[in-house]
Amino acid sequence: MKKVFAEIGFGNETFFSTEFEEGESEYRVQKFLWPKKVKEVYCRLWLGKKVYIFSSLDGFKIKHKDRSKLKILIGLGGEGE
Repeated sequence: MKKVFAEIGFGNETFFSTEFEEGESEYRVQKFLWPKKVKEVYCRLWLGKKVYIFSSLDGFKIKHKDRSKLKILIGLGGEGE
């Protein structure tokens, strides 16, 4: 089953985008596609090398990345076909 992350916000190539993950592969399309089964709503704030994530599924997390970016995203996470 594919994981689907539909996002709205600044920091990706387009304001609306959807990322699909399956195993080790992932790809992104430049439009908002609803997951078939929504499992979470999240807000991601990426400031420099720290990513602050507020998720209805996992609560609050801070992750550290190797690359520095600025992103502000609201998204839906779930499953697709």
